[in-house]
Amino acid sequence: KTSSEFVRFGYRTVSGFQVTLLERFTIGACYGSLPFLRPVKTFLQTYDFSRAPCLVFSFRENNNAERIFALLSEPNTHSYSALIRGMVKHGAYSKAFSTYTDLLNNPLKADVNTFNALITAAPEVKEKYNEKWELILDLLKEMAEQKVKPNLLTLNAVLKALRRCGTLGKSQAFPVISEMKALSIDPSLASYNHLLGIFYKPGAPFLGQTDILQEVMNEVSGKSFTPQDPDDANGTHCKNASKCLDTKDIEQAYRVHELLGVGENWRLLGNDLQQNIYYARFFSLLCMMENIDVVLKWYRDLVPSVYYPSSNIMRDLLQALDTDNRLDLIPQIWKDIKQLGHANRQKLVEDLLTLMAREKQNQEVQESFAECALDIKKMYDTGDRGKVIMSWTATSLSDLISVLLAAQRRQDAWEVLKLFKTHNRVPSEELLNKFLTCITESGEVNHAVELVQISAGFCLPETPKLIQRQMFLLISYKNALSDTASSSSSCTC
Repeated sequence: KTSSEFVRFGYRTVSGFQVTLLERFTIGACYGSLPFLRPVKTFLQTYDFSRAPCLVFSFRENNNAERIFALLSEPNTHSYSALIRGMVKHGAYSKAFSTYTDLLNNPLKADVNTFNALITAAPEVKEKYNEKWELILDLLKEMAEQKVKPNLLTLNAVLKALRRCGTLGKSQAFPVISEMKALSIDPSLASYNHLLGIFYKPGAPFLGQTDILQEVMNEVSGKSFTPQDPDDANGTHCKNASKCLDTKDIEQAYRVHELLGVGENWRLLGNDLQQNIYYARFFSLLCMMENIDVVLKWYRDLVPSVYYPSSNIMRDLLQALDTDNRLDLIPQIWKDIKQLGHANRQKLVEDLLTLMAREKQNQEVQESFAECALDIKKMYDTGDRGKVIMSWTATSLSDLISVLLAAQRRQDAWEVLKLFKTHNRVPSEELLNKFLTCITESGEVNHAVELVQISAGFCLPETPKLIQRQMFLLISYKNALSDTASSSSSCTC
């Protein structure tokens, strides 16, 4: 294209256009923001546009960016910066330092963005912790020599690199922050997250780490943050909540959550996935550390208007109900489980059945348990479009029968007992004895005989004992009837 055609698209020179295009190839951009690519099809003939949404995913040898850079008659600081940042972004760390050497030999001076990228890449080109830190110090010294003023991204790049420097990072983290504050650079939310990342390692002992978390929270509490670094909104709150969960520090978790209410800090939660992870971590900690009244208050405030809990979080809620002996709320929680779409989560449903079957409650609660159990049975029978979505286990069938027997729903329990044979499951001796006692007390002799036949059909070793117990219960039942009849005759006389 001629120079006049490039000027028509807002570029003073062909070289200016080449630098802009170089930035797009190295830093990455979406197609919708590249209208200037249309008049330069020759640059794009070798590129596969079926790959979306970014133009570059890895820095391959002799790629488009390098070819464009080679076309520049006089590369300047801006063009070198674009190429180096692209190399760092796409993992060509050694090549980035080699290009930086070429920049100095030209001779040119690097800008702050170039140094920030190189500091980020420093831990990738050195193996030992002290070598990584020495390379970072060399880059900072070169910034001073070239009179390049560091910015917030420089601070965050250094702190992020120190996370890869082991114990050395802990000794250098606070001096770095102090130095930056002396340069009137205020840390951002990502700065504090990197600081916590230096001192906190998942799976490591928590000794002394809660103090660091408290110091950071003292520093950020009540402050309103605006995004100044891409990492500011990269799930920072989620990571802080994770640290509180691992240290089981509920007070600091509350402080982290309160920070969301200051200004527009809620925007820093990140995307939908990161927001969901944050609330999951926060609510899981509540279920673990708080009493059930507090947990339910947060549950009503967050679900479902702010947060849709996963099946695992609902299991945490059931555990909290169990800990505070509030199992009477299980039927209501089951309704929520259905509304949230977790009624087909087998592990969750089995946990719920186990809790209802474990202890006998008062009659009113047992009736609500029975209704809940029968509703759960419907979920096992058929799912959406008539497809079976959960499979019966011996444990789930036993728990369901226990709930129904406790509520005196013997006929419903008898129907469920037949499912053992239908689904090729084996009932336990404890369940059969419990069932035998219940039906004998009610005088259902035919069911007692059939129950023994079911046991014999499964070839259970406990069948002889069950027959003996059945005969004993039947004799006892007949004797009771005889005594009742004799008493009635005496009264008549």
